[in-house]
Amino acid sequence: MTKIKVTLSLDERLVKKVKSKLALEGKTLSGTIEKLLANLDHLRFLDGLGEALRLERGVYSFKEVMADRPRGLDAGAVVRELRDEREKRISRHQRFD
Repeated sequence: MTKIKVTLSLDERLVKKVKSKLALEGKTLSGTIEKLLANLDHLRFLDGLGEALRLERGVYSFKEVMADRPRGLDAGAVVRELRDEREKRISRHQRFD
């Protein structure tokens, strides 16, 4: 992959702070910006896919997701019940072995 040099005008204090944190993680500012740009490219692809599939586009907060979540079935309780039933079946089989 061919690389190009890019000149950016950024707040000096911000760049120094970010570079220090990245150095502690063994990362570089260039690598981090490259990953950010790649992520933006992937988001563009996902936006196009969503439009092609006629999906609703939007960003939802945790509260909005929780408010719109279907009510009724308690998945945790269902899983516990299934585990209990499985445990009973296994223990019955172990008694006969």
